[in-house]
Amino acid sequence: MRGCARHRRSGAGAPMTLDVWDKVASVVSGSLALAAAAVAVRRHLRDRGRQSWWSTLTRLWERETDAAIVHPHHFGTQVPPLSEVYVPRRAVPRLGRAEEALDAAQLFTGARNVLLVGEPGSGKTALIAYESARSAERWLRSRGRRRRRPVGPVLVRLPATALIHHALPDALRDAYGEAPLDFRRPPAPGVRWLICVDRVDAVADPGDRGNVLNRLAEAGRSSARDASPCRILVTTRPLDADELATLGEDYPAYQLAPFTRADVTALAGRWFPDHGEAQGFLTWTHTQRITDPVRNPLVATVAALVWRNRRAAPVSRPGPAALFEDFVQALLRGGRGSLDATCRALRDHPPQGPAVADWLAERHTELVEVAATAAVAGADPVAEVAKWSAEDAPYPPAQHLDNWPQRIRDLLLATDLFRADRDALVSVWPSLIDHLAAGPLTRRWSPEAWASLMNTTSTRFVGVQVFQRMEAPDALLRDRLAEPSWAAAVGHLLVSTDVVRGTDDLALRTDVLAALLGHWAADPDGDTGRACLSLLRTLATNQADRDLLFTIGADGNRRRATRLAVTRFFRADGHP
Repeated sequence: MRGCARHRRSGAGAPMTLDVWDKVASVVSGSLALAAAAVAVRRHLRDRGRQSWWSTLTRLWERETDAAIVHPHHFGTQVPPLSEVYVPRRAVPRLGRAEEALDAAQLFTGARNVLLVGEPGSGKTALIAYESARSAERWLRSRGRRRRRPVGPVLVRLPATALIHHALPDALRDAYGEAPLDFRRPPAPGVRWLICVDRVDAVADPGDRGNVLNRLAEAGRSSARDASPCRILVTTRPLDADELATLGEDYPAYQLAPFTRADVTALAGRWFPDHGEAQGFLTWTHTQRITDPVRNPLVATVAALVWRNRRAAPVSRPGPAALFEDFVQALLRGGRGSLDATCRALRDHPPQGPAVADWLAERHTELVEVAATAAVAGADPVAEVAKWSAEDAPYPPAQHLDNWPQRIRDLLLATDLFRADRDALVSVWPSLIDHLAAGPLTRRWSPEAWASLMNTTSTRFVGVQVFQRMEAPDALLRDRLAEPSWAAAVGHLLVSTDVVRGTDDLALRTDVLAALLGHWAADPDGDTGRACLSLLRTLATNQADRDLLFTIGADGNRRRATRLAVTRFFRADGHP
């Protein structure tokens, strides 16, 4: 009995043990399956998240890389893409010296906002295009993999004119709403946006420009104060220091350095891989006195385009202004077909149409000059040309061609000097537009008109082009420094560019600074005095001019009032 009992217990115990192990195995296998499912879900969500931001940004990056391989001027031949001919640039910190220059690419990967100032044609927009394309290519190569992700932000471009009527978030939504991109959040995990706001100087109206700077200042304060997903890089031609002070300390300022001799040699090698041809190009620029070296990148690029397309015969006269003139005329010849077609259409509308066609055929350059003047002033080029033609033509062209505004638009686009931006026309290279707008005053010189151009922010660089195009003696700049408006005009010329003939003369710069000091001391509280003080502050952001101011203050041969003005200036402005 006891044996049977033991047998029953042992018999019952074996199946019970197997059942327990069965249950344990089921629990373990279920847990493993659940863990595998969880891993799969997480992987799916991660991949889906990656695919979501990746697919959205891919369209942006592809557009940026495509834009970098398009050159605005072809002359009917193949032009190298920007990535092949671009020469890396350097930037100098505000109040820094040339030896303190850094690689401009570093401005795109730092932690702070940036203000980048450069003279006309210095390559601000090209720098943004080049760095945007390089960044886009790096991101596309990474294929969205975390371990392959490039160092640095995701770049987006925005013209400063987009901020005239909209705050930065609204302007970005309007520009990139089709993508759509959400600038309130990082573009990818652990990555920030870099918003490149280009050409504050293109905002012609002073009130509008003030609004743009205020909006950028507020955005800069927000990005510095909050954990913002955005950084901002702002570019502009030289503006008055008092205007740029609106941006405050949230935008450390840098100056885009001009080309050096080594830069020009590098550019020649990129445009012309054949060593003999590159040397021929450099010799030609020297012979044509297109400065030595070609310090302005736009002048260098125009020279390369002219040389590359076998238009290297001597230009009408030596110097960069003549090179620009011949280049612009070549562009107009390239767009002549559109003008001829318009003239033929007018001749099909007798009796008055032929007379209008004859008038228009002789005024191709003048028509584009009117459009350029409108563009500089922030007006509609098409509307201004239509107004000009209605007033100056023998008979209004619009009475003979129902599509006259579209014809004007086509005429301007055919020159390659303008491009379409949605419904508007904008300049391809603003310095060429300034050059064209300078035409009327160059032909009919007026010192008062030139001073007015120079003392108005929106037209200042037209005045620079006027002076470059004129065959005037260098003494012209000194002749009227006793007049406050003239001294201010010449001071703005010194601020605007360092490649205009005579502006690198230290004696001239010293005389201009002394004249401005004198005018400020004579009327410190009046409009003239305040204008001169603002200009002195602007000039003093250049270390070389600061050194000259100190020299004036220590020069015992200067008037005592002028020397005291130097002391007052540095004390009032908080300089050591």
